Amino acid sequence: MTKIALTIAGSDPSGGAGLQADLKTFHQLGVFGTSVITLLTAQNTEGVSHVELLSPDLICRQLEAVLTDLPPAAAKTGALGSAEIIEQVAHQASRFNFPLIVDPVMISKHGHPLLKESDVNSFRRYLLPHAFLITPNRLEANQLTGMEIQAPGDCEAAIRRLHDLGAKNVLLKFGTYGSESLTLLGTSDEIFTFFETRIDSRSLHGTGCVLSASITARLALQQPLIEAVQAATRDVHRGILSAPKIGNAFENGTGFGPIDMTFGG
Repeated sequence: MTKIALTIAGSDPSGGAGLQADLKTFHQLGVFGTSVITLLTAQNTEGVSHVELLSPDLICRQLEAVLTDLPPAAAKTGALGSAEIIEQVAHQASRFNFPLIVDPVMISKHGHPLLKESDVNSFRRYLLPHAFLITPNRLEANQLTGMEIQAPGDCEAAIRRLHDLGAKNVLLKFGTYGSESLTLLGTSDEIFTFFETRIDSRSLHGTGCVLSASITARLALQQPLIEAVQAATRDVHRGILSAPKIGNAFENGTGFGPIDMTFGG
């Protein structure tokens, strides 16, 4: 039986991030991808020029249509855009009988805000308690916890705080640590660390989306969480190494290009 994965996320017309990156990743890993669009953006490798939210009612109708016909084995969220949308998605998630991976997309790779600071409390209060896994980068973890994560030693306290807010598992992307990139996975029992050699590249657009989508697909295929995280971090690393040099980001030296979503295969 073909496994199904669902993404609840924003649209990136340049194809490097958002639900487009999620669906490409699902397909690459052999699961059937479905999607619920939460917001539309006008963006490319150079930046984001406009964001428009869909109505919470339309989002719920999309979600109902998928769930009643193509029930997923795992799902993920990306950019949600507003407190009202977060609360509607959280209400639906309270009835999910499959793991939900929450990628707390608050700001684009280009620095454009995709969630108001005033809406972060709704994220904490309503959505985190339904997260099987949350995948924040360091800045997102700062916002969610109210902490200042400056060194790897601060990560354990931040992970505990996110557990206290309801997330069952936490994948905290610390980022650059010397010549490596550091990611920590906090489960209910222990903390695991993952290192990949840091790559100096402008091909970083969509890395967070691909990471969370790869984990989602692998969980849909019933891989254990730790194995799914290990494989997903390798997927992103390979994707950066073999990234296509496309878009104006490489012509004018600004912005961020997409990674290779075939993971170098």
